[in-house]
Amino acid sequence: MARRNTGAVGNGLAGSWLAGNGLAGGRLAGGRLAGGKLADSRAALAVLLMAAGVLAVSIAYAAGRANAGAGGTAHAAAVAAYWLGEALIFGPPAALALGRPQPGEQAAAWLAVALGTATYLVKYLYSPSFFEFPDELEHWRTLVTVLTTHHLFGVNYALPISPDYPGIEVVTSALISLTGLGVFAAGLIVAGLAHLVFTTALYKLFRQVGGTPQIGLAAVTCYATNPHYQVFDAIFGYQTLALAFFALALLALRTATQPVQPGVGRTRVIGTWVLAAVFAVATAATHHVTSYMLAGTALLVAATTTVTTATTRRRAAIAAPAGFAVGCGAIVALWTWRVAPATVSYLSPAVSSLADSVRSALAGHIPKSPGTAALPAPLADRAASYAVALLIMAGIPLGWRRIWRTKRADPWALALGAGAALYYPCVALPFIIADGSELAGRMLTFVYIPVGYTLAVTLVSWPQTPRAKAAKAAVVAILLAGGIAMGWPPWWERLPGGYVVDAFDSGITTESVAAATWAAATLAPGQRVAADYTNNLLMGTYGGLNPVNDVAALFCGGQWTAADAVLARQQAIKYLVVDLRTSVYRNPDGSDFIDSTTACPTPVPLPDLRKFDSVAGMTRVYDSGNIVVYALSEAAYAP
Repeated sequence: MARRNTGAVGNGLAGSWLAGNGLAGGRLAGGRLAGGKLADSRAALAVLLMAAGVLAVSIAYAAGRANAGAGGTAHAAAVAAYWLGEALIFGPPAALALGRPQPGEQAAAWLAVALGTATYLVKYLYSPSFFEFPDELEHWRTLVTVLTTHHLFGVNYALPISPDYPGIEVVTSALISLTGLGVFAAGLIVAGLAHLVFTTALYKLFRQVGGTPQIGLAAVTCYATNPHYQVFDAIFGYQTLALAFFALALLALRTATQPVQPGVGRTRVIGTWVLAAVFAVATAATHHVTSYMLAGTALLVAATTTVTTATTRRRAAIAAPAGFAVGCGAIVALWTWRVAPATVSYLSPAVSSLADSVRSALAGHIPKSPGTAALPAPLADRAASYAVALLIMAGIPLGWRRIWRTKRADPWALALGAGAALYYPCVALPFIIADGSELAGRMLTFVYIPVGYTLAVTLVSWPQTPRAKAAKAAVVAILLAGGIAMGWPPWWERLPGGYVVDAFDSGITTESVAAATWAAATLAPGQRVAADYTNNLLMGTYGGLNPVNDVAALFCGGQWTAADAVLARQQAIKYLVVDLRTSVYRNPDGSDFIDSTTACPTPVPLPDLRKFDSVAGMTRVYDSGNIVVYALSEAAYAP
């Protein structure tokens, strides 16, 4: 859900293919496990330290729940434990990747696996009992519909586009059918495996392009500091699984476009192309934007091939990645046409807004602020956000220079270097678009792939002097702190446990879930409902109702006016959900309503929420003390 904003076969092929490429089955890039111990003792120690980091984060989360809203020394200690845990998770792989001696094949691969595992555990420990993040609830709704109806492409009022890209629901429902697991457990397994496959495939791609396990590990560690990697890209959501298919498709394409080695049969080459095609189809069926990025990446590789290949072989060299890009485009177009035509209307507002904002910026117009009620982020978070942006912008040109000197014969290396240039417009988006920060964050999931590689090439090339080592440590620290500061969860709910009105997961309480559960049991499904952000989300998922956005005007003002009656009638609203807590607490994001074009104060004045009791024909059908549900009859449409 924007706020102010098949698959099982692909996973099986991925597992066997990764095993053949040295990332499973007891062999890792040519290294062997001996007696259950890692050959590199430094890697073993690093994994132990990373496990200690996960434990520290777990302790911080437990303290956050135990001292919810208490603040003071207890909260400060929990925050310190959280940052210590994150440092222990990222520090060891960074130290081995950027230190001396270089990590071996086996050690680097295992550390990439450990990084993917540890970061997923950080996400899991945040909400270990049930799906709590908004996007997870939206995809939970789609999955439950699939399990109930035994059909794909059903209705999801909370996220209408979700049923059109059912990859993660197909895989999860298959796992449930095979094992009898519950929805939450199966969703955790699928999301966790997808996150791990994405990380290991990305490591393998960086390893192949960079030429050494050191660059592969350094690049995947840099990538893992991107704002969405630890949480948003690991939730039970369609992009999480699509990213795994995306990375596997790129790895297969990279393998298929390399010169055939002696002894490699034609059947294996054909098989690699088949895998690339399967992963491309799986990506297109799982997430729209990820499939576009896959086609665009292949096209970029084709473009850089024109620079690296001799004229006599250029046409043949370009044909492979260009043909793959065209094939991806055809798959995307076919899926959009035959299965997901609503994708155009779903994405077109964001595209139009971006185009309009760019035109306005070029004309010298300053975009509107995101909201006067928004609480500013803490100074440390803002400083880390600016520091990481400046660091990456300064580091990218250094990486370009190094790539051109050492890897300019490799079109993939040049493509990754060229792709890093997209970071600069991402940094500019918050300054030219009112909701640019959210759009930039979504883009950084993909842009950090070339950025991570480009920065890694620079960092690995630095000497092992004490000053250079200190500089490397500072770079990794800034990357980590900046990524967390800009990432999800936002600063006000970095530790779980506290209640924040109409925030993301911290705005969900047992009382609000109970109201949505009552709606599912009592009201006819699909009824149109108007509510604040949290209740809008829950009524559309747990409640099975059809939430209506941009209805803040109904809740603002002390009187029910003729304009309110017209708006309610036009939107065919049958129920209003009023959360009296919105009159007590201030929303740090600046608005209590989704896609609101009406400036509504936060907190909302209590008389604005009490006015519905005096509207003729408006009936109170549910009251939990804080949450009140009103049924609108025809009389209620009159002012």
